[in-house]
Amino acid sequence: LGPRTVVFVLGDARTNRADPRTESLRLIADRARRVHWLNPEQPALWGTGDSVAPLYAELVDMRSCRDARRLGELIGRLLPV
Repeated sequence: LGPRTVVFVLGDARTNRADPRTESLRLIADRARRVHWLNPEQPALWGTGDSVAPLYAELVDMRSCRDARRLGELIGRLLPV
């Protein structure tokens, strides 16, 4: 993990009521060139229940990504080909 690393996180940002460990995500974000979090949930659900998506979105680039088509679009825009 270093300044040339791009990290992709795939997940709903739900903690199952556990500690969200923001310090760990911050450490990754500080070391990597870029961190993209691809969340399968609709943004309207971020922050509901045990979702800490808004908290994580303060540290990394969080985007909604619900299917393979959207994943392809996002990767096409985010990564140089």
